[in-house]
Amino acid sequence: MDNITIKIKKGGKFNDIVPEKLKDRIIAAKMNDKLYDLFDTAPENNDAELIDIHSVDGEKILLHSAAHLLANAITDIYKDALPNTSNEGEDTFYYDFKMDPISIEDFPLIEKRMEEIVKSNVKIEKSILNKSEILEIFKNNKYKIDKINTNVNDNDKSSIYKQGNYIEFCKGPHVPSTGYIMAFKLLSISSTNYEGDINKEKMIRIYGTAFPDKKALNAFLIRREEAIKRDHRKIGTEMDLFMFDNERAPGMPFYTPNGAIIRNELINYMKEINRSHGWEEVWTAHVFKDIIWKQSGHYGKYKNDMFLFQLQNGDNYGLKPMNCPGHITIFQRNVYSYRDMPVKYSEPGTVYRYEKSGEMGGLTRPRGFTIDDGHGFVRPDQVLEETVSLLKMVPEIFKTVLGTDEISYDLSIMDKNNPENYLVSYICNNCNTKFEMRAAVDELKCYNCGSSDLKIDFSAWDNATDNLREALKNLNLKYTEYLGEAAFYGPKIDIHIKDALGRSWQLSTIQLDFFMPVNFDLYYIDKDDERVRPIIIHRAIYGSYERFIAILLEHFNGKLPTWLSPLQTYVIPVSENYNDYAIKINKLLNKNDVRSRVDLSGETISKKIKLIRKMRPSYIIVVGEREKNSNTLSVRNRKDKTKEFEIDEFISNIKNEIKNHKIDQIF
Repeated sequence: MDNITIKIKKGGKFNDIVPEKLKDRIIAAKMNDKLYDLFDTAPENNDAELIDIHSVDGEKILLHSAAHLLANAITDIYKDALPNTSNEGEDTFYYDFKMDPISIEDFPLIEKRMEEIVKSNVKIEKSILNKSEILEIFKNNKYKIDKINTNVNDNDKSSIYKQGNYIEFCKGPHVPSTGYIMAFKLLSISSTNYEGDINKEKMIRIYGTAFPDKKALNAFLIRREEAIKRDHRKIGTEMDLFMFDNERAPGMPFYTPNGAIIRNELINYMKEINRSHGWEEVWTAHVFKDIIWKQSGHYGKYKNDMFLFQLQNGDNYGLKPMNCPGHITIFQRNVYSYRDMPVKYSEPGTVYRYEKSGEMGGLTRPRGFTIDDGHGFVRPDQVLEETVSLLKMVPEIFKTVLGTDEISYDLSIMDKNNPENYLVSYICNNCNTKFEMRAAVDELKCYNCGSSDLKIDFSAWDNATDNLREALKNLNLKYTEYLGEAAFYGPKIDIHIKDALGRSWQLSTIQLDFFMPVNFDLYYIDKDDERVRPIIIHRAIYGSYERFIAILLEHFNGKLPTWLSPLQTYVIPVSENYNDYAIKINKLLNKNDVRSRVDLSGETISKKIKLIRKMRPSYIIVVGEREKNSNTLSVRNRKDKTKEFEIDEFISNIKNEIKNHKIDQIF
């Protein structure tokens, strides 16, 4: 749903410019990429975008308000419950509480109270208060006090929201009243820990969803039910693809022979694409001395999420959480001329991150996973060309592997009003010295003369952002721009793919990095024989192979395209009299690089077919007297359609299907 834009004068309330006929749909406003409550006043004369409840922003606000509605109901029913924090995903929310255990059997009671609050259409009111006033309101909730102290400086103010008897510390915005939350449902419950730390208090996490109307809610619940049926963990067990052993290697996936086939096919296909776009494959170590992680910045940022250990000689090591320092190490072996650029390395690189026990979930969030990683070392003038090349790779790959062209693009840029969040360059107004890409600090001074009279040079950020934007426009790609969502080291493009269930997954990313070239003192020699910093392009297309395989299995419900299928043909003789012919056919298929098995058991044909269904073979081949006498095959596809082929004809067709990575079967 598209939002509408209306001019507003400074000091006017956004609610006053909402057309009467849209009062039941408009829930917030946006100006200069910042969201406001309807009862806020405009900070300047400008255009205001009115946020429709059916829009992307509107649905996210609705989810956030629904989380508060849940907390309101919980504190009404369970008087000792202490709300902690909420979070919203694409179409779900959760809220964490410190409270006595409950179960999904308690959901009807909670939902009934939520419905009562909705029917009362309680106004949601915002107040701006001093920090001391907010602390007083939440003095009996230590979790809120932690968040207030973390997010509000002592002399600053912040916002609270009140709906009836419930008060929340929150930045907002929210729907104008609870009556807008017309369609919601609690989904599940789990155990977690405060701040995700297993050493801190246990908490209860309640998941739910909310939509603008019952129709959208019902559609979501149908999709969710189908998603549960397609859970990759269930499919993985049925097809014997992967396993986990929580006693021996918690969170580390083990691929069976069947699963390794899928993984290797995806890796080999990515290798083909990488070669065709000029990416050279490398291999890097899995463990490094911790000095490299301190130099890269990962140690400071990810220390608590890394696997770190010390040897008997006192040396400290860490399993790699990222592949980039390894690729940088390879780049540093040579001195490059500007003519040698770009240098582009790719690697299916396995990394390790210490996910908390309660946050692991099959292949979607393991502790060890492999990224189709790539790092391009480029001149600034090459950023546009290389970004265009990567943006061309993405639809090619996902059309081939998933058969989808439902792709959306996000451009995340810096917020110049908050430069302290980023690594920027400074120029000294006293001596004109420019020092490279350092994080802003309270006592930032010129390295040359010690002056604090500095100005920020945004040129590197501006040029990089303009190149990303131009690359998207050159390819006529629609994109959404997000102010303030850039990484601290550079702007980025994130790419989302929709699966067969309509779920959106953020898979590919293209990130520009000014930070690591400085940290590792990277350079190339320009035409004037001067050292120049390259820009690093971090890129991944699939993301992690583990997560992508999970998406792939659920997208196809395990019925993978033939080139990815572990079992491409399954040969069944109608009786033991035709075992020799079945064995001959099976050998011929395997000789032609078709993954095939033959069933020589004494079961009936119908039972053989029933038993093999869970393995989801691409084709089932049944042979008997007629097929043996005519030197043919009776082939059944995944839609249970049967067609007779001559042996050479079928082998030629299936080899073509596999070679060309086709989504559709040959008939």
